[in-house]
Amino acid sequence: MLKELTIPEEFVLLSLDRETNKLKSIFRQHIALYTVMACIVELSLKGKVKFEDDDTVTILDFTSTRDKSLDRLLEIMTSEKPKKLKKWASYFYNHMFKQREVYKLVVEGLVEKDVLEVENTEILFVVPKKKYVDVANTRNYIVEKIRAELLEEGNLEEHTIVLALFLNAKKMLNDYFSEFERKALKQKIEQLRKEEMFETIKSIDKAIKNIDASIATIAASATT
Repeated sequence: MLKELTIPEEFVLLSLDRETNKLKSIFRQHIALYTVMACIVELSLKGKVKFEDDDTVTILDFTSTRDKSLDRLLEIMTSEKPKKLKKWASYFYNHMFKQREVYKLVVEGLVEKDVLEVENTEILFVVPKKKYVDVANTRNYIVEKIRAELLEEGNLEEHTIVLALFLNAKKMLNDYFSEFERKALKQKIEQLRKEEMFETIKSIDKAIKNIDASIATIAASATT
């Protein structure tokens, strides 16, 4: 039975699919940072933080989530002054160790759930390299779940909507859906934005857009 995954776990699992992301070098350079921001989105879904109208991230609940990566992120955030989402993106970009620490905990969570296996390999039999294997074919499950809920008549869950919004912002849905399906997904998302059920995640939708813009700005600044 497949164990329930968080938004950052699903994002990491899909981002480690080198068959689809192998040419996106700029994206791959910032996977750990995107993962941290996905963790903040997950904390919002769990009612642990709130995105204010001015983009400030307010911590609502300090108690454990029972997830090592989310708990570590909460610990880091509570030790700092409140910040806007853009400032958090900049903070973790400049604190590489903390960024990588949270990312590593997400990957370890996938291994502990028997979703990923880590194989130690070598490039040209010399340079050590880790290879991540999706042993449970969970990537396909995630894609089919999005397809069933957003393109077919499956029961629509808040978690799936937020995941689709996050992946769509990174253009990762392009890797798994046809042009026809992507057009249908875009129409479905726009339709959902007008419905009452979307009110509860409107702040998350805005935050996801701000995350993508913030990291794009950071990446551009780093290359100039």
